[in-house]
Amino acid sequence: MSIRDLFANKIDRRIEEVIKVDQTDEEIIRDEISEYVVTDSIRKFYTEILEIYRDTPNKPHEGIGIWVSGFFGSGKSSFAKILGIAIENREVKGEGTAELFGSRTGNQKIQVTLSHIKEFIPTKSVIFDVSTDRGIKAGNQTLTEIMYRVFLERMGYSKDLVLSELEITLEGDGRLNEFKSKYSELFNKEWDKKKNLFAFSIAEASRVMHEMEPETFPVADTWLKAVKDKGDITPKELAKRCKMLMERRCPGKSLVFVIDEVGQFVARDVQKMLDLQSVVEQLGVQGRGKMWIVVTSQESLKDIVSGLDDRRVELSKIKDRFPLQPHLEPSDISEVTSKRILSKNSTAEQTLGDLFKDNRGRLTDNTRMSADIQLPELSTQSFVDLYPLLPYQIDLIIQVVSGLRTQGGAVRHVGGANPAFEKTGCLDADNPIAI
Repeated sequence: MSIRDLFANKIDRRIEEVIKVDQTDEEIIRDEISEYVVTDSIRKFYTEILEIYRDTPNKPHEGIGIWVSGFFGSGKSSFAKILGIAIENREVKGEGTAELFGSRTGNQKIQVTLSHIKEFIPTKSVIFDVSTDRGIKAGNQTLTEIMYRVFLERMGYSKDLVLSELEITLEGDGRLNEFKSKYSELFNKEWDKKKNLFAFSIAEASRVMHEMEPETFPVADTWLKAVKDKGDITPKELAKRCKMLMERRCPGKSLVFVIDEVGQFVARDVQKMLDLQSVVEQLGVQGRGKMWIVVTSQESLKDIVSGLDDRRVELSKIKDRFPLQPHLEPSDISEVTSKRILSKNSTAEQTLGDLFKDNRGRLTDNTRMSADIQLPELSTQSFVDLYPLLPYQIDLIIQVVSGLRTQGGAVRHVGGANPAFEKTGCLDADNPIAI
């Protein structure tokens, strides 16, 4: 029997190296849910969050922030992404994700709660990675502006603040279709397909406004000059606009923002942290439980605030804005790895169990290591679960991959821990079982 024959699933199957929270490929999303490992602690976090979300319409409140933290590779991006998708009940390959994920958890309480949310709290989720949606003005953009641009795009408006403002105003006056028709007549192309080519579309929009209202805009560039440098948004305006546009285009639905890598975005920057605090506060005040925000961070909220060393950011105040702070532990990585990557079939469990019992003394003596940190012990169960790796190697791989990701100049597509385990397992997959 070769090592390859031990595994319950194909050890060389494709596993996404980096979880992309804004991934829209239905096949990939379904695979991510079907392979998601729900540990006891993860199940507890989901249960708590979903029950509070379910109860909010009957008990409106402003505590709508969720801060998901965890060591690199702990699965916080997957946790936040699946939370947003399941609440939205996004359809993938003809199936609702609420039911798909509920079944994957194997937990009746979660299944019932998701079913209730699906029926009584229809939700739109806006999910994105702040590190990839910053745009050209990355250094100057606030989280408020990034959130608003992404929200506008997902709602069908232009990402440009000036052009979207024009669309919103015309729509409110019942004239947006007239504008689109005039644009098509003048330029022989569709507005919705060309509006995000800002270098051209903003001048073309000015020409259309001149044609529609020649008395107000006497020449083709009058509107363009009038709106120049007026694109701006504050946290309060963001919340108000989200509420208004949801009522206009998604009536009856709640809104959930899921934003990956926020901790890294705001870290060591007082202004960005104050902006985030204001955003969460205004979404709570304006929405009263109808607008939520979920963010991810390697560091806990307490550690982020402590690192700022600025009196303007009070931990107690911002903690009130993020009453839910699930922290995924490194111990979850080992359990996820053993179940998702290295899960064994029944024959393998018996074979490896016997192998360990026959060689317990030799294995213990030859794998014992001394270190400044406490290393996991080798037991029958850990040997079976993690073979061909040893428990301490799991921690070592996590540390190495994390180091690669955090060193200066490292690229973001350096993979996570699970793909590293998969590739390590593949190296010896065709070799016979041995110790």
